[in-house]
Amino acid sequence: MFFLFFLCIVTFISNLQILSGFVRSREKTMKIGISGFPEFLPNEQIAFNRVVDMIKERFELYGFIPMDTPAVERIQTLLAKGNDNEIYGLYRIADEKSKKDIGLRFDLTIPFARYVLEHSGKMLFPHRRYQISPVWRGERPQYGRYRQFYQCDVDIIGEGDLSIEHDAEVISLVTETLLSLDIPNFHTKVSNRKILSGFLKTIVETKKITEIIRLIDKIDKISLEEFDIAVAKFGVPKENALKLKNFLDLEKRGGVFEVLRLLKTFNFNEEFSQGVSELNDVMNILKKLGIEDNYVKISTKLARGLAYYTGTIFETTFDGELSEIGSISGGGRYDNLTKMLSDKVFPGVGATIGVSRLVPQLLKKGFLKADKTSPATILVAVQNREFIGSYMKIANKLRKLGLKTEIYLHNKSLGVQLSYASKRGYNFVIIANEIELLEGKAIIRNLKTKEQQTIRTEYMGKEVLELLK
Repeated sequence: MFFLFFLCIVTFISNLQILSGFVRSREKTMKIGISGFPEFLPNEQIAFNRVVDMIKERFELYGFIPMDTPAVERIQTLLAKGNDNEIYGLYRIADEKSKKDIGLRFDLTIPFARYVLEHSGKMLFPHRRYQISPVWRGERPQYGRYRQFYQCDVDIIGEGDLSIEHDAEVISLVTETLLSLDIPNFHTKVSNRKILSGFLKTIVETKKITEIIRLIDKIDKISLEEFDIAVAKFGVPKENALKLKNFLDLEKRGGVFEVLRLLKTFNFNEEFSQGVSELNDVMNILKKLGIEDNYVKISTKLARGLAYYTGTIFETTFDGELSEIGSISGGGRYDNLTKMLSDKVFPGVGATIGVSRLVPQLLKKGFLKADKTSPATILVAVQNREFIGSYMKIANKLRKLGLKTEIYLHNKSLGVQLSYASKRGYNFVIIANEIELLEGKAIIRNLKTKEQQTIRTEYMGKEVLELLK
């Protein structure tokens, strides 16, 4: 009997330990976010939003119109560009008879193409749009690549035709936008898809061109030996493989117009010559737009792996210590994008800025400050809670002047409130005791200079606005 009792006690304790371990494990798991879905601390989120706002302002400066599309698209629409393993299928809102009919968008381009086809009758062309929205990709997260991230896209789309000047304007816009962010040195590699495609037709079979372009798109991520082995697997003779390597090295032969002059000496075929002519036009327009030579260069290695590009292509990367980040912007001309979904043709040119990759690295390297934990700049301190209505009136008057203001409603000492304001990164604190409130006065304290000034609270206007800006 004693043995059975002892066995029950041991079993109970063992089960209790297992349950306790399960609970601890569950609590630990609940405290860890899902890999590939980044989130920011308040100061980082404010810095992120500030960058997005500056990008948005620059886009609108060029006359681009804001738009958004649903996060969800039909799988058959998404598959017009991507492959199934990139798509997050949604079951809850899908038709019960079709378990994988709907998915989360993995970029903003295909939804935009669908949008144009659906609403073209109500749109004015050329249509200029920008969209800053999250996208989701069902792939393994790694350095600089996420499962959820924001894309900042601009596109100009025409009906029937779209002049080459639009290509140059989008490159100019990307350059000016990045310059407005005061970020470190960068440059944009520019080429034309017809140049590489036209050249490849002289050394390989047409059916292998798309695969070789995808290989060239990865050339900076693999060794020369790996590249040579991959080219050989495509059945490219050694003589032609050498021609390919020499062609890809042309970009090292000088500046923009030196490389252009060299490209003009070749006459491989009509496609190649057309690509060189278009690239020449784009580079000349960029020069007229005042884009300095150190911000753009011609790259014969540039491929942009996506098949829908038909002409101008470009990609922006950092120079120096931030070069490890990889591409921070890219885009190009697509004359047949909507053909993936319809027979109708709407030529376009677009670009995207990878803000979700860009901002964390700028914060990490110290090129972007994250010194504020609130968008507000003013704190109204509460010294006597019996007069809390008066403090709230002051806060509301400041807000009506357009000043972002927080009122401290927690019951703490003035010293604690001043420390809180300093940690929040506020510039000013409004201080008033009961006597000052009854006299309709308050003190503005500048937390940076430590200067103070008394104001009349019932007549808060332009004078106060000047003091607090």
